[in-house]
Amino acid sequence: MWPIRLALRRTVLHRSVCGRVSRFRRVWYRYHVNIDRPQFPSAQFRGHLLAALLLCGLVAACYFYVDRPAAIWVRGIDPQIVGVFKKITVLGSSTPYLIALAVLYPLLRFSLRREAAATRALFVLTAIVVSGLSVDLLKWIVARWRPKAFFADPSEYGFAFFRSGYIHYSFPSGHATTALAVGCALTLLYPRLRAVWVSVATLAAASRVIVGAHYPGDVLAGAWFGIVLTLALARTAWFRAALEAPRLTTTPRK
Repeated sequence: MWPIRLALRRTVLHRSVCGRVSRFRRVWYRYHVNIDRPQFPSAQFRGHLLAALLLCGLVAACYFYVDRPAAIWVRGIDPQIVGVFKKITVLGSSTPYLIALAVLYPLLRFSLRREAAATRALFVLTAIVVSGLSVDLLKWIVARWRPKAFFADPSEYGFAFFRSGYIHYSFPSGHATTALAVGCALTLLYPRLRAVWVSVATLAAASRVIVGAHYPGDVLAGAWFGIVLTLALARTAWFRAALEAPRLTTTPRK
């Protein structure tokens, strides 16, 4: 009987080895022909990197070729038009949004028991806070002179770095950051009205140049930060689930 047993063992061993070799060949082939091969960096990362590099290029172009001529041109605008934009620019102030949302969130969460609506209010509130704090830190780091300083002394154009004070907080625009953060958040929550949200946010951001508070490059950078940080928050697990939940979901009182 031992020859039969030996033959059976050889057959089983042959099949086992051949099976492993075959699996190895399939894995090797799929990897080297880019099937299921991991991509480093990912396409999404490359897209974000490209957008960041594009922003840096646009801000640099504004710094050298656009900001000063735009600031000089704005000083010649009719004061009545500037007065209108001074009212519009209030839409980019974070304080009214923070107060309203700080009151609205506990009202929805604990009084009305509308958890989904409360989470959406918290999403907008978080987008304003996160983007605002990030931009405030960057303002202090780069400490760019405002247009007001440039007209008082043309040598005060550029970055002073690590200096505080209103006159040094030109880059990026905090109002533009808030306006685009709110506009982006509302667009994600209520996409049917995205034309309204985008138009109002863009107008509020542009008003910062018209009233002479910022350069175009400051507004561009602030808008980018508001949009990117809001989209990043929307991709987190908690807020993503809230954004996908039915808007009229309520929790009955116990």
